[in-house]
Amino acid sequence: EERWAAAAEAAAEMSSKVNGAGPLREIELSTPIRYMKGDPVEAWLNKLLCLDCGSAAGMNLVGGAPAPSDCDLYYVDRDALFSFHKLSESFLQKMMGLYSSAHYKNTPNDLQMLSDAPAHSIFVLLSPSAEEDSNSLPDILAVVQVALEGKISRKAVEAQLSRGHRSAGDLIPWTISQQFGDSNFAQLSGARIVRVAVHPSVQGMGYGSRAIELLYRFYNGEMVSLTSNGGEGSDKDDDEQTEEEEVKDGESHSDSDDEPQTKKGIRGEKLVPRKELPPLLQNLTDIKAPRLDWLGTSFGLTTGLYNFWRRGGMHLLYLRQTKNDLTGEHSAIM
Repeated sequence: EERWAAAAEAAAEMSSKVNGAGPLREIELSTPIRYMKGDPVEAWLNKLLCLDCGSAAGMNLVGGAPAPSDCDLYYVDRDALFSFHKLSESFLQKMMGLYSSAHYKNTPNDLQMLSDAPAHSIFVLLSPSAEEDSNSLPDILAVVQVALEGKISRKAVEAQLSRGHRSAGDLIPWTISQQFGDSNFAQLSGARIVRVAVHPSVQGMGYGSRAIELLYRFYNGEMVSLTSNGGEGSDKDDDEQTEEEEVKDGESHSDSDDEPQTKKGIRGEKLVPRKELPPLLQNLTDIKAPRLDWLGTSFGLTTGLYNFWRRGGMHLLYLRQTKNDLTGEHSAIM
């Protein structure tokens, strides 16, 4: 009790000193110390790495807020998104602005992963008038980033776990195999929903749930185009042709070590603006969905996020007993 009384007396003396010194003033530093004011290098760097894309001026919804059931999910072609085309750059700025508004800690590494990680895919939820107005960019209501995981051999899993560590990537397969001692789960093919960002003006209105619903239907094979002429035979031919192309690419890569002028693929790609670009947005009915065994996500557990994913049909499989050092939350896998 004496200690608490002494602390209270010291606090009272400090308060009296502050009150006697005059009003409390706020000091704000407005002059830049790293770059000069209006420095063109800083503006170029912010635009290049999408560091300043969450401004209110670029986040306005032109088409309003349509009913979530009328909105459609589209696949974003990364070659077109990072083609340095003017419209593609504006679309990328809008998309990264949604990430920033959703309080994701974006870094240049995230942008690089989005551009060249082969296992990552991007989907956007657009209004029903997106295909009608071709003269302007459509409003992005929600963004979903997905990473394909799994297909890890049983020997690799057992060898890694026996040494007490695991390889980078494939978060859900490695965690489930390690925590439940099941090396068979890592052999399955799945997709992890990495990020879901909804426009700040329409959050809590069902657009995120609509995007997840359409993503479920896509990976379940329910998005089928009625105008396609392909069948099982055509799928088999496509698989065989893909394997042949991979073999040819491997041979060309091996030969390119001796002859740099004949490089093909990503090592021989010329980084120049392309004249013929693929469509930036593709309807899910025009894309062949990969065959998956599971669809999951990992996040810091909160009541709101748990209810969101539970409404989407997911079940809690793993909850970390200790809090995450960065978020202060318990990591969960559903």
